Amino acid sequence: MFRKLKFFVKRLVKSARMFRVNREFLVFLVFLLVAVVFWFLQTFKEDTSVTVNYELELTGVPKNVILTSDIPKEVTVTVTGRGFSILDYLTKTEKRKVSIDYSMLADDGDKVTIDANVWKRLFSRALGSSLKFSSINPSMLEIYYSTGAHKYVPVEFGGKVRVEEQYVFCGIEINPLYVDIYAPDAQFDTISVIRTERISYTQLKDTMHVRLALAPPRGVKCVPDSVNATICVDLFTTKKLQLPVFAEHVPDNIIVRPFPSTVSITFRVGSSLYADITEKDFAVVIDYDNIKPGDKRCPLILRSQPDGISNVQISPNSVEYIIEKQ
Repeated sequence: MFRKLKFFVKRLVKSARMFRVNREFLVFLVFLLVAVVFWFLQTFKEDTSVTVNYELELTGVPKNVILTSDIPKEVTVTVTGRGFSILDYLTKTEKRKVSIDYSMLADDGDKVTIDANVWKRLFSRALGSSLKFSSINPSMLEIYYSTGAHKYVPVEFGGKVRVEEQYVFCGIEINPLYVDIYAPDAQFDTISVIRTERISYTQLKDTMHVRLALAPPRGVKCVPDSVNATICVDLFTTKKLQLPVFAEHVPDNIIVRPFPSTVSITFRVGSSLYADITEKDFAVVIDYDNIKPGDKRCPLILRSQPDGISNVQISPNSVEYIIEKQ
């Protein structure tokens, strides 16, 4: 009986202590909540800034105008105002979008410009009196255009290719090889070629197929704006041929006889082209105009060679000769 009474007293004391601890914790939470509410009220009375994205739309573009530079899909706007106004602004579910009329932009003859004054005028109307437009990124847009003139120009690979040892770079096939360009009048006649993006491929061991973006000058639009490229790589081998030596620029009453009359040529070539390359693809010559009185030998010149070969060597690289008059 005494033990039960003692146990009951201990339970009662422990419950009282817990109640006191819980009551103190409850009081702390109440004061914390009041402090937070007070802090929010003070904060929302002060000016604050927020950054939001607006979808950008250009309207009223004349039918004879072709825009040749890209327009960003969105602009980033910084807005300033009282906290409650900012909160109300952020909780709106409507899509944020700004439309710019082409006719209100300054025209320089080959481009129109959206500057800080245009942005300020647009967003002052869009935000109302409770919010202020602070800044925007990008702060200025130059939009180039063409009045319809266009032409086809070839495409060149603008990158670099390196292959592994024992492999040879055989060239690049681009499709389409020509693209249609639109450009401002001041640039139109100066453009003769469009290059692809600058990209490097290293340690290649096999042919690869890639899609490459074009990198036109600023203000120029390409159709299409990217091309397919096949970077041809092959395992190389060495080939040797015997070639006749010809003389060029020789007067009609002169005969030049080289000794030896044939030379050997060695070169690297991809295994897939090995059988296709023959003596007819080369021309080795001596130039009569380079012969000086007293010279006993004349250097050889490789006047033509096929694509897809490398490390070309002629042996010997010079020959003796006899000049005969007819």
